[in-house]
Amino acid sequence: MKKSSNPLRYVFYFALITIGVIIGIAIGHYYSLPIAETLNIVDLATLVATIFLAVYIPEVLDRKLQVTRDKKDLIEQRILELQTLHRRINLIVQSEDVLKHKECLLITSTLDVIQKKLETITTLLKYANFETSLDKEINVIKQLCLEYHELLGSPTEDNKTFHYSGEILKKEESVYGSIDKATCLLIFKISEA
Repeated sequence: MKKSSNPLRYVFYFALITIGVIIGIAIGHYYSLPIAETLNIVDLATLVATIFLAVYIPEVLDRKLQVTRDKKDLIEQRILELQTLHRRINLIVQSEDVLKHKECLLITSTLDVIQKKLETITTLLKYANFETSLDKEINVIKQLCLEYHELLGSPTEDNKTFHYSGEILKKEESVYGSIDKATCLLIFKISEA
């Protein structure tokens, strides 16, 4: 995606060069500085390299770093959304003794959304082309999410109420904690990638 300020950037560069030339002429006109009559190839190469780096670093390297940071921010945002969805389910399951039909439907639909979010995160990681592979971490999260989905499953088949057993509640809390830990570790690995 091209920036709309490209012409403005070139005008700015031209203005800087013009100011440099004007200052050089003014100094040469008002002050008598000794000027070498011969051209030193080492000094000329140093000048060209300095100008090249002054333009190359902000234009190319900073842009590449910004693109990488944008990719990381997008993936981290999706992981945080995944954590939020898991937390929402955890709060519903752990805070209610008896779940109403509406809450059961919310759990089921949120579990489905979690699966889609996880697929999105996996795709983003695939196309991000980070230097380090995060396949191991994402596979751990996938396995934990699958276990979480199977554990909570479809809470009700009728339109009345549902109750999770104490054993399932304990297991849900444990799996939720493991998912939270694994996603936090993935965020750390992404920031290092």
